[in-house]
Amino acid sequence: GLSGPAILQISNYWQMGQTLEIDLKPDMDLMEWFRAKRKTRQSLHTALSEVLPKRLAEKIMAAEGLPPESVETKIADMSDVKIKGILSHIQPWSLIPDGTEGYRTAEVTLGGIDTKDISSQTFESQLCTGLYFVGEALDITGWLGGYNFQWAWSSGWAAGQAI
Repeated sequence: GLSGPAILQISNYWQMGQTLEIDLKPDMDLMEWFRAKRKTRQSLHTALSEVLPKRLAEKIMAAEGLPPESVETKIADMSDVKIKGILSHIQPWSLIPDGTEGYRTAEVTLGGIDTKDISSQTFESQLCTGLYFVGEALDITGWLGGYNFQWAWSSGWAAGQAI
């Protein structure tokens, strides 16, 4: 599965069935890199494993019809069309995730009490005097990196000052 800060961040916006496009090597011109590798007589498997995790390199090769026994296929023996096929899995890599791990492993959840019904100064409910909502009880979601913790502490402090 996909994980890490970037995936967690975009998961707020992703909807089931949507395609994700990820450039696995944004700082590289991989076509030029492959052309340079042709001169070394290096195998595709070895070359891909220099820039990608080995298992991902093998999956990309399999997706392009290169079975595991073809690990010694030399880049020099591959056409530009075949190389472009390989690259289409890297820049950009397009996939449709089949779901998430759900609430069990969520770091942030979306939703909560609508902020239009809450005082932005005191966090008191505008519908029920004396009732306060702070932190993730409200429909506010922060970026990764401690923002949700800070929001909980700051909104709690503000509500406490108002009581």
